[in-house]
Amino acid sequence: MRCRVAALTSAVALAVAAVAGCSGGLSLRDDSGAGISIDEDGDISVGDGTTEIEISGGGSPGSSDGGALVTDELITIATDGGTVDQECGGRSVNVVANSATVALTGSCALLTITGSDNQVSVESATEVSVLGSNNTVRYASGDPVVTDLGSGNSVEPGGSSAP
Repeated sequence: MRCRVAALTSAVALAVAAVAGCSGGLSLRDDSGAGISIDEDGDISVGDGTTEIEISGGGSPGSSDGGALVTDELITIATDGGTVDQECGGRSVNVVANSATVALTGSCALLTITGSDNQVSVESATEVSVLGSNNTVRYASGDPVVTDLGSGNSVEPGGSSAP
């Protein structure tokens, strides 16, 4: 579990770089308080409604491509109600969103979804972790290791990389 928290913490720190310049910040929380918040200074807070992790921002952003922050090893997609199409290229992908539609082509390493009411499709992933509620993840091939730390989520085979 400690490795998952460290990986999630690193992923969220990169999400800060994607939204640090947004006035007012971003809050992706459900009614129980579970989710993620990023304030206008880039400080982030991630929690499950009971336990909270806070990280001070200040990371340096990588290149941005169609709603995604892309680095050599990680792609962070941060959107609220948007649609994003992204090539994985063997990298890990973090989706920090509410009510988004995300299509991931190619092979992904770890796919993490944080937020609620997202529709995510992926060609293949080694591992899928879902935090939040009412997220649907469909994978076209493979047999990913699935971790569901939310409620009302669905991770199932089916379809192509298009949602």
